[in-house]
Amino acid sequence: MDESRALETLKRSRREIDRIDREILDLISSRTSLAREIAEAKVALGMEIFDPERELEIIERTRRIARAYGINEDKLIQLMKILMDLSKTEQKELLRRQ
Repeated sequence: MDESRALETLKRSRREIDRIDREILDLISSRTSLAREIAEAKVALGMEIFDPERELEIIERTRRIARAYGINEDKLIQLMKILMDLSKTEQKELLRRQ
């Protein structure tokens, strides 16, 4: 690959990454909105915010997906834990405001 082609590939790939990042952030926003609905349902059901069984289910599913796609399992699980923490924080914040 010559330098000109390499530069074009770099620019195109970075634009695509930027587009994907926007999609990821949109999905995180959607996930966070669902966390609010879940908090309201948990209150109505008298449930705690922390659901260890559900979190284990998510981690195991993430582990299977990471293996299937050849993605670093530990890093992907870290990412999911961050998303779960974001959801719990959002739920706790909602409950605090009520």
